[in-house]
Amino acid sequence: METIEHQRIVSSQLTREENYEYWRTGVASLFDAVPPKADLADFRADLTSYNLGHFLIGASSASAQSFARSRERVAATGVDHLLIQLYVKGECAYNADGGVAKGVAGDIVCFDLSRPMKSQATDMDIVSLILPRSMIRLTPRVIDDLHGARVDGASTLGVLLGEHMRTMARIAPQLAGPDGKLAAEVASAIVSSGFSAAVAAEREALMDLNVQTIQIFIERHLTNPSLSADMIMRHFALSRSALYRLFEPIGGIAEYIRERRLKLAYLKLTSVGTSRGSVAKLAYATGFASENAFSRAFQQRFGLRPSEAIRNADAGIRLKSDLGAGDDNWMQDWLDRLRATA
Repeated sequence: METIEHQRIVSSQLTREENYEYWRTGVASLFDAVPPKADLADFRADLTSYNLGHFLIGASSASAQSFARSRERVAATGVDHLLIQLYVKGECAYNADGGVAKGVAGDIVCFDLSRPMKSQATDMDIVSLILPRSMIRLTPRVIDDLHGARVDGASTLGVLLGEHMRTMARIAPQLAGPDGKLAAEVASAIVSSGFSAAVAAEREALMDLNVQTIQIFIERHLTNPSLSADMIMRHFALSRSALYRLFEPIGGIAEYIRERRLKLAYLKLTSVGTSRGSVAKLAYATGFASENAFSRAFQQRFGLRPSEAIRNADAGIRLKSDLGAGDDNWMQDWLDRLRATA
């Protein structure tokens, strides 16, 4: 049987200091984790994580602590996945980029790893699932609203999603090859259904299949300068009026493509360096036809010039070097490779 790539932290085999260091390093690409007591007298953390290629799944049990994902950490890690956490035991109060809420035992909370967050958790048992954004069967703009969304653990979909996450964590060692891909597809469907219901009161969560299919096509071709309404019309055999009619409710096809490219550019800020020509490099890496068009759009969207944003994100490069490398920072390696399979 094919061996699944995995990592374990077992508190009973470590000193308190060793336990914290292994835990802190293991989750460093996700959060800055800080226990309430500096002396670590009450600290304990156990973790078992599996890399299934298409997604990551893990179970952890840890003492109370705070978690923070800063803008610098977002820039440094450069991943565009969703973290879904089931609180089997314990609870957390969190601030997801300005959205304040609380999750209790049984609830499932979603965090967008391309955005900052903070949380304060009690002693907890958690099952965590990390899925690439492209696997979620919701429209990109709906996915953008999922940061901090919570599925009520007592709801029908909450029970189904919670039970499925627990089962996946338990049988993860068996999910090699095709089984892992099938498990990812099932997880994607259940996660999408659960969180679409969670945000249904705010907005309609699922759109017409034609729109969703086109949006997936757009996400996969964002870096192609040829991506345009004409390219989409040819690929899907749509008339111009039909395409415009489909995207009119969400601002139009050209605006939609531009917005998705700008989101991608923001994630890639630290990938281009700060040398001369970095703005042009970022523009072409995200599918813009010219540096000037990119600069105007970026400043209009984010309120500062791309060169300023790149310099501001430079702290993220330094942070990434602080996260460690090799075996000590296995989570970052997993996240980077997961992005490549999306």
